Formats: sequence, C-alpha cells, structure tokens
Amino acid sequence: MDYKPYSIEWSRKRYLSEAIQKYFDDDVSVDVVLTDIVDVLFENACYHKERAEKFEQLMTELQRLNGI
Repeated sequence: MDYKPYSIEWSRKRYLSEAIQKYFDDDVSVDVVLTDIVDVLFENACYHKERAEKFEQLMTELQRLNGI
C-alpha cells in the first residue's frame, strides 16, 4: 500500500522497511528476525497490560470514593 509522502503512515512504513532492511544488511538469520519481532510485540503487550491494570485500579478507587 502506498501512502502520501511524508504522511504519518508513510513514515511508519518507511521506518519498518528500514528496520527490516537492516536485519538483511547485517545478514541476520530469519529466526532472529522473527524472535526479535515476537519479543518486541510481547514487551509492548506487557507494557500496555500494566497500564490497563493501573487504569482499572484508578477507576475502582474513584468509584469507591464516589460511592458508585
């Protein structure tokens, strides 16, 4: 999919393309590329899960304080 040059979508795709290309330029095995992708996604999932838990705690405390 082609995006308008210098749009947010175009930049995002460009950064991803450059990152993937760097793996190939460095002659990294496919297994390492896939492992790194999974690691990054897992780390992001953990980060967002922790944030969601904090929001839930905050909401629970606010409801308790407001008697809701």
